[in-house]
Amino acid sequence: MTGMETARRFWRFDFRARIRTWGFGFVLPTVLFFAVFKYGPMLWALELSFTSYDMVSQPRFVGLDNYRDLVVDPIFRETLVNTLVYIGGSTVLITLVALALALAINTRVPGARHCMMAMFLTNLMPIIAVCLVWRFLLHPHGLISQLVHPLGFDRVDWLTSSWTAMPCIILVTVWRFAPYFMVVFIAGLLAIPDDYYEAAHLDGANPLQRFWYITLPLLTPMVFFVVVVAALLSARIFLMPFIITGGGPGNATRVLSMLIYETGFSYLKMGRAAAISAVLFAIMMIFTFLQMRFYMEREEAYIR
Repeated sequence: MTGMETARRFWRFDFRARIRTWGFGFVLPTVLFFAVFKYGPMLWALELSFTSYDMVSQPRFVGLDNYRDLVVDPIFRETLVNTLVYIGGSTVLITLVALALALAINTRVPGARHCMMAMFLTNLMPIIAVCLVWRFLLHPHGLISQLVHPLGFDRVDWLTSSWTAMPCIILVTVWRFAPYFMVVFIAGLLAIPDDYYEAAHLDGANPLQRFWYITLPLLTPMVFFVVVVAALLSARIFLMPFIITGGGPGNATRVLSMLIYETGFSYLKMGRAAAISAVLFAIMMIFTFLQMRFYMEREEAYIR
């Protein structure tokens, strides 16, 4: 068979086969990019978690020793608790604040759109600038302490007290990300037909009942999206506790991402750092799976 006959047979493919071939050709560069720069390093990190590696000598296979050391390490256990508290507090508050802001903006009062634009500007600020500004604001002699002083409060060590350091980090996180998810909720609110609210109003439903029985059920997909994405963002947070508190006081604000960085690049224990990252990945996979299962059960109950 000559080369010309082979080319003719290729172009005799039916239309769908040619579309699939061209589609695969367009998608292939993206697939290769993710395979080389994302999923490849993830698999390599998982393999590295079973070795002892200091970035100087060759990796040495140690099995599950890195994971056994994490189980008995008090710093890891304390950091794990801090991470779970941070993820839970940030996710809940981001969702509630974003939904409240969206409901307030959706009332269509004069100037609501301008307020939405002003609040969304927090996402355009560089994260390092945000951390430095809040670090000065939360200083014992900073603006926030000066504002609460006339109310009878003495100087508050916001960032040097183990009782207030983590709530302050959560507060900064909510201030940073809530306006972004506010836009997501606004998009969901605008997609709800006004006929539902008019019918409920004619039936005598008050605003709280309309929110509980109409708005909230129809916003369930948006709530699921916000909860999952906010939790993933909170789990990967690094710069905020690193710049604002440095993980202190003590280990009060040290999260797993900081422990991974310190273990790998400060102590050159890359195998142990990879094990910590694997634990963090497993936590987020379990959380996402539970959220998806809860959401699917809610969807099935709603359809029935």
